[in-house]
Order: sequence, then structure tokens, then C-alpha cells
Amino acid sequence: MAVSSWIARTAKSVLPHGVVMATIRTLKRRRLKAFNPAVWSTNQIPYSYDAAINFLSARGVPRNSAIGGSIPDTSLDFCSEVLDRLLPKGTPLMGLHVGNFVGISLCHFTNYVRNKNDKSVIMSIDPNLTCMGIHDPQGHVISLLNYFGLQRNALIFVGYSTKKSISNDGSTFIDEKGLEYDPFSSYQNEQSCEHVLENLCVLSESRFDFAIMDGNHERSYLQGETLIVKRLLKPGGILILDDVSDVWTEIKAEFDELRAKDWSAVAANGRVGVLQRAS
Repeated sequence: MAVSSWIARTAKSVLPHGVVMATIRTLKRRRLKAFNPAVWSTNQIPYSYDAAINFLSARGVPRNSAIGGSIPDTSLDFCSEVLDRLLPKGTPLMGLHVGNFVGISLCHFTNYVRNKNDKSVIMSIDPNLTCMGIHDPQGHVISLLNYFGLQRNALIFVGYSTKKSISNDGSTFIDEKGLEYDPFSSYQNEQSCEHVLENLCVLSESRFDFAIMDGNHERSYLQGETLIVKRLLKPGGILILDDVSDVWTEIKAEFDELRAKDWSAVAANGRVGVLQRAS
């Protein structure tokens, strides 16, 4: 039993309430003063893709789900190499990440910008719905950020990037309890904030150095996102699309259309495509 609880229970019958509460507050202040957060800090683990997968696996996330639902390590490294060539040097960077899943790519890019400047920030958007059968994926995201000590450089917005949409790109999955999760029958009970990108424009229009899009894979939805993201990016800002491949033909078609219009194609590796906004 906590000391404050013991005092409250044993002294309240013989002492005035104000005296009891004052004593409890004094004990709490002493305890807070003596507490040293550094003793409990475990945020000294250097980030790596393999360490992230192992950490999530230990938390109960199936390895095949964590790997299959995330941008591969080779493509993440490819993105870092491209950003190294194009982003400004020596100043804090601001990045935008749409679609967190369990946090692997978010941690990669957060670690990347922090290494460039410790005042850099990655803002991310995800509605925190059951994804690929994993409930409350944001719990894994935050735990992963804290595991690598990246929580200071991450700002998470819980919501849909634009309007509410069917989760899991309409696919049915078996969750960790062996139960089927159908996004259509679950749609009514799935709730989160909406139109986060538009709200960000109120706060940070033309402020982002780069953005990673890995959320809803419906082409019309992505088109709506990229129109707003263009407003959020600085002139010359970088747009990264995941799943620019023959597996996701709609994403590839959108990438091709964007680079044929007012974006410059920078690079692609068969999985991610990189575009640059005109200056």
C-alpha cells in the first residue's frame, strides 16, 4: 500500500482533512524530488531495421506482418540516399509521414532527420485502426519510437489524412486472436479524426521539406492527398510514394501522371518513387 494511501486511511478519523492532505502533498513532493528519471531511461538503443523488427516481434507482432506491411529496408536506405542529395544541410528538417502501420518506416525517417539535426521533426498521420489484423497499431508505433529514443522528434496525428475511408484497402485479415476482421462490416465502428492534411495547411503550409505517402492505396484517395501535400511542401520539396510497382498498378499510374504534370521525377527503385515539387 502507498504511504499516502496508508496515511489517508489511518489518520482521516483523528485529523482534520486539510492536515491529512497537506501531509500527503509533502510526501509526494519529497518523492518527486528524489525521483531520477535517468535511472529508468532505456532509450539508448541505436535504431536499425533489424532491431525494429525484433522489438515488434517480441511485442507479439508477427514478423511476416511487420515486414510485409512496411517499406523494405533496402528501399528505406534508397530514400535516405536520395534525400541526402536533395535536402538542405545543417538546418532542422520537417518531414510528413502518412500511414504509420507499426512504425518501422516512421522510425527510419525520424532517425534520419534527427541525425541531420536534433531539432528536426517528423509529423505523421494515421487513424490507428486495426491493420493487417493488428489491433491498436499506434501502441506499437509509440513503443518503438520510445525504444529508440526518437519520441522527442515525432509528432503523431491520429486521424484520416482526408475523409474517412475503408481500412486495410478493403482486405479481410485474421487478427492475433484468430478472428476475422472485415473492414466493411467494421466500418461503422471505426472512428478517428478526419481531414488532418487540410488542418495541417492552417498550421504549416509550405513548411515541409519532404513527405512520404504510404496510406490508402486507392488512386482517387491518393490524388486528393497529393493535391494537399503539394501545398504543405516547400518549393523544391520531395514527395515519396510507396508501392510504385506492378503490384499496385494504381499507385504506379498516379506516380507516372504526377511526373508528367508539375512534379519532377527524381528516382525510383521498383518499390518507391521520388518526385520533387517545382521551385
